[in-house]
Formats: sequence, structure tokens, C-alpha cells
Amino acid sequence: MSGRGRLALCAFAATLLAAGSMLPLVDPAAWIVQAAFLLAIQSGVGALARRVPFPRLLIVTVQFLVTLVMLTVVFARGQALVGFLPGPEAVQRLADLLTAGADDVGRYAIPAPATDGIRLMLVGGVLLIGLAVDTLAVTFRSAAPAGLPLLALYSVAAGLSGGAGRLWFLLAACGYLILLLAEGRDRISQWGRVFGGTGRSPNGLAAGLEMSGGRPLAPVRTGRRIGALALGMALVVPTSALNGGWLAGSGSGSGKGGGGGTISAVNPLVSLQNDLNQPENRQVMSYRTNSGSPQDFY
Repeated sequence: MSGRGRLALCAFAATLLAAGSMLPLVDPAAWIVQAAFLLAIQSGVGALARRVPFPRLLIVTVQFLVTLVMLTVVFARGQALVGFLPGPEAVQRLADLLTAGADDVGRYAIPAPATDGIRLMLVGGVLLIGLAVDTLAVTFRSAAPAGLPLLALYSVAAGLSGGAGRLWFLLAACGYLILLLAEGRDRISQWGRVFGGTGRSPNGLAAGLEMSGGRPLAPVRTGRRIGALALGMALVVPTSALNGGWLAGSGSGSGKGGGGGTISAVNPLVSLQNDLNQPENRQVMSYRTNSGSPQDFY
């Protein structure tokens, strides 16, 4: 596989792993399969377009148009021209679904039902993030800035769910590290042979190469170790620092309490919103009055 093909595959994997953080938001989670299929088509179109010496902006434009056609076929086929072209009615249908999806997000508590509007927001968001990651990491050969759209995708999920779990953070971070390692491997392969030492082979020639099938292994192994160490520290250090670790209180106050308790507070507005955003109506109170016009009450 070529260097750009490997980068495209890693960009696809990184986007899909980051999208996994949104799985707890909607039930059922079958939308992720649909998003993965459409994302694979989007990445494949980009890989084919890069084989032809097209300008970079033209490659991105082709991918965007293909993404728009795919969303039209999936969510607005009945209003599309010839069954797949996004005409005015199809665009209006997509806009109406986005509006309905925004209303559903405010109406339902997590996990929300997978309505058409919510599915369009999820699948369309993953495709847009995937297009941004593929453009930065593969088309423009700059994988480091591609972490920003991945972070945005994870942050949205963490903000809506009140904090994504460690598993989703681990998956998203691993996807980004895989993308960085693939780009670094591609850059190193363009330098030529990599010499890793000054030893000599029995025939007297320099034996500093560490190769496997003509590919340098030492820098890749070093990058993997550094990435694993950084990821482990990102998971362990905050827990150790906050839960009885470096930032734990020393109990130097003058009160009579022994300390060591846990204080938890819930924003009453957030609690009230979760209570009101129920999927079905149910009676929570009843009252009686002798007024002749109870409809005028607040």
C-alpha cells in the first residue's frame, strides 16, 4: 500500500474511532454502521481523485459533492432529481430534517431516539469531520492539525453526555496517534534508507540498518512507545492527581469535621430540563379548585 493510501485508511479509522464517543447519545446505535459505510465511500473517492493529478481544491470539491449526493440518496431520495441529484426540493428536505433534529435534541433526554433528523445530524456531522480530517491529513499532508476536527467531534459528545467515558477518550486518542504515526512513517520513507547505528556486519559493511521489507522500523517503534506513554499518562495522571492524589486536600481547616467526604452538586436547571424532556407525557400532580375559570391560573 502506498503512503497516501495508508494515510487515507488511518484518517478513516481516526474519524470512526472519534465518532464512537457519540454512541451513548442515541439509541439504537445502528447509525454508526451507516456513517461508516458512507465515510468509506467518501475516503475511497478521495483516494481515486488523488491518483489523478487534480488540484487539491478540486479533490476536496469532488469529495464534498459526493458527500452531498450520498446524504440526498439516504435522507431525501423522494425529493431528489432523478433519484439522487440534490435539487431544490431535496435541499429543502435536508434543511427541514436538520431543523427537526435540533428540536428533537432539545426535546428528548439522553439516550435520544434515532429520529430521521437526529440521524442526519449524526451521519452528516461524521462525514463533514471525516472530510476535514482527510483533507488535512491526506490531501495536504498535515496530520497534526487534523486533530482539531477530531477534538471537536469528541468535545460535542462529551459536552452533551456530561463527560464521555475513558473508553471513548482512549479510542479517539488512539485514532489520532495512529494517524500521526502513519504520517511520520510516510515522511521518513521519503528520506531513503534509515541508519540506526555504527555496528559492522561480519563482512565488514556497516550494519546500522533496521529494516523490514525495505521499511524503517526503529523510528516507528520509537513513535509507538512515545504515543503509548503519552496516552497512558493522559489517562492515569488526572485520576491520580484528583482522587486522593497531588491535589487532594490536607484537611488544614479549623472545623470539627473529619474530612474525607464527597460533595456532589447538580445544577437545578439541568435537573429540571432532564425531568421535562421526557419522551412521553405522564401525570406528576393533580389539584382541585372551586374557581370558575381555572384556565386563567399560571
